[in-house]
Amino acid sequence: MKKLAICLLALSGFAAAHGAHVHGVAEMDVVIEGKKLVITLESPADNLLGFEHTPKNDSEKAKLKAVSEQLQNASNLFTIAASAQCKAAAPTVKMPDFAKGGHSDIDAEYHFECATPPKQIALPLWKNFAGFKAITVNLATANGQKQIKLKSGQVLNLK
Repeated sequence: MKKLAICLLALSGFAAAHGAHVHGVAEMDVVIEGKKLVITLESPADNLLGFEHTPKNDSEKAKLKAVSEQLQNASNLFTIAASAQCKAAAPTVKMPDFAKGGHSDIDAEYHFECATPPKQIALPLWKNFAGFKAITVNLATANGQKQIKLKSGQVLNLK
C-alpha cells in the first residue's frame, strides 16, 4: 500500500504540472499495484454539469444533485472487464462549492480490489457525460509510468 501511495503522490504532482482548467478536457490518474486499482478523475465542472457557477434555477439544482449521485457509482464512468473480478469500494467525490466564483472542478477517487489486473477499462463516461472531449491519463503499473491522451469514445488500454 505504501508504494501505491507513493505512485499516487508522484502522479498527482505530474498532473498538477499539467493541470490547466480546460473545458472538455479532464485528467485521470490510474494506478495498479498488485490487486489494487485506484482511479482519480479531475474535471472542470462544466464537463459533467454543463455549467460551473452556483445553480441558478431548479433545473441546474436538479442537475447538480443527479451528477453527484451518478458519480457515486463507478460504473457510470468506468467498465472493467468481468474477468478481472474487481470490487469497488465507496468513492470519494468532491463536488464544487462554487464559493470562489470563476472556474469550478469536480474531483473523484475510486478504489477497486481486483482478482487479476485489468487489461483495459472502457469509459461509459463518454456517453454519460457529453462534455468530455479528451482525457489525459497518467498511468502507473508494475511496468512503469506513462501518459496517454484519449479522445471521445476511446477505451483505456492498460498494457
